[in-house]
Amino acid sequence: MTVEYEIEVEFEPVYELMGSIHTFICKKSNKKIDLGTSWSSEVSRRLSPELLSALAETELDNEWKLLNLLIYQCPAKGSVDDVLGWLEGLTVGEMYETLAEYVSVFPGQMDQFRSRMHFLLSEWNRQYFRGSNDAVISSLQRHTGERQKELNGNATADFINKTTNGFYFLPADRLKKLVLIPQYHFQPVNIIYSFGPLTICHYAARISIADEEISPYMYRTIRSLGEKSRLKILHSLGGERKTFTEIVKQAGISKGIVHDHIFSLRCAGLLHAYIEGENVTAYSLRLEGIQRMNEQLLQYLK
Repeated sequence: MTVEYEIEVEFEPVYELMGSIHTFICKKSNKKIDLGTSWSSEVSRRLSPELLSALAETELDNEWKLLNLLIYQCPAKGSVDDVLGWLEGLTVGEMYETLAEYVSVFPGQMDQFRSRMHFLLSEWNRQYFRGSNDAVISSLQRHTGERQKELNGNATADFINKTTNGFYFLPADRLKKLVLIPQYHFQPVNIIYSFGPLTICHYAARISIADEEISPYMYRTIRSLGEKSRLKILHSLGGERKTFTEIVKQAGISKGIVHDHIFSLRCAGLLHAYIEGENVTAYSLRLEGIQRMNEQLLQYLK
């Protein structure tokens, strides 16, 4: 099934730098990510009090979303230093001009916003990111090359579904371009930013740096099935698309528990999630996830 908008798969090291900061700030989600809570604790010990204070004061709000848009529009993203130099040299007028194509609400003090974010990115790069994530960057670059090769002549909804492990982006809100950016630190969770005609999705690339005997992705799928309520949710979605409210009503359990179940099933690749802007409007059963788990399990057991 073809789509009505342009699809682009892109990766540069600065995107993973941003993703690693996002992961550190979003400590409430660390129990759900592959790196676990120990990662943020270990990284904290490497950071200066000044940087830790700046991170504690940074929220994943509209300013952070605008920073992601600004970084995406940087004309030369070949290295983190290139992006930092570009950001530091931007005038207030240039920042307004760069962002105005997609947004109409800006930070109150644009020069202070730029200075805060430049400090955050440059110090995080110096104290954590630079030199310690070479294997991550190399894996993401290889992954990107593979996805770009498959994308050539295959700009379809099925390509997006396979790449993101279950997402369908509906052409609402004037969507003209979808940018898919693989990320490692926040796996298995995805991060989506919508700017009207432009949507940027930092998706879990499902890559592993450690040499693990058992595939963590196969194991996640198996674990996600070890709960009766989740199996019932999957059964209720067979061949049908339903909203979260409809799933809650049919499941007969609290919204919070259903949300956790859906999160687990989504991260395991067992659900299609239908996205409009930044919101999931419905879910359906994704049998490809079961088939993939079976293939991995049989291969492991042989």
